[in-house]
Amino acid sequence: MFGELFDTHLRAKHIFIRGGELHIGNSTDPYPKIARITLHGENNLDNSLEFDLIYIHDVSTGNRILANAGIMKMYGLPRTGKLTRLHAEVFKDDTEIIVESNLDWVEGDRIALGPTSYAHTASEHNFVKAYNIETGEVTLETPLIYHHWGQPESTGDHYNGVDMRGEVILLSRSIIISGDDPESFGG
Repeated sequence: MFGELFDTHLRAKHIFIRGGELHIGNSTDPYPKIARITLHGENNLDNSLEFDLIYIHDVSTGNRILANAGIMKMYGLPRTGKLTRLHAEVFKDDTEIIVESNLDWVEGDRIALGPTSYAHTASEHNFVKAYNIETGEVTLETPLIYHHWGQPESTGDHYNGVDMRGEVILLSRSIIISGDDPESFGG
């Protein structure tokens, strides 16, 4: 069980939960701080056995592995507004968007904006620089790359129940599992 009074950061190349358990918080008492697991290792493109770990017979892996054959349960603090809609249209190079008010978004939160055009690749992510809880105004860390459509009210009544406004998704969570250098693995 991770400590409950402070942020926790576990660093490893391999984590294998075989007959044991890994718990971070529980359903009635979610972990109140940030719990981070960072998996380390090198990009092993030449398939050498230098970094491989053999679990059983023919099952071998590289590095940066979190394998679970036991029990793993992780409960972080719930967040409001994991999915919201754009309440105003935004354009390339804009640094502000408007979403619903009264969310628990804070500086540093990572968000994603879905595409609203025929270009299915016109999605992007950004970071919250500031959020006004009363107005829903979000100041972004960097300018937008694409146009995203929005308006104050749902379009569901006009499009057979489909809300055409751009989706904005909160990506930040209080439990984070990541690699130390995701770009070297191509993602």
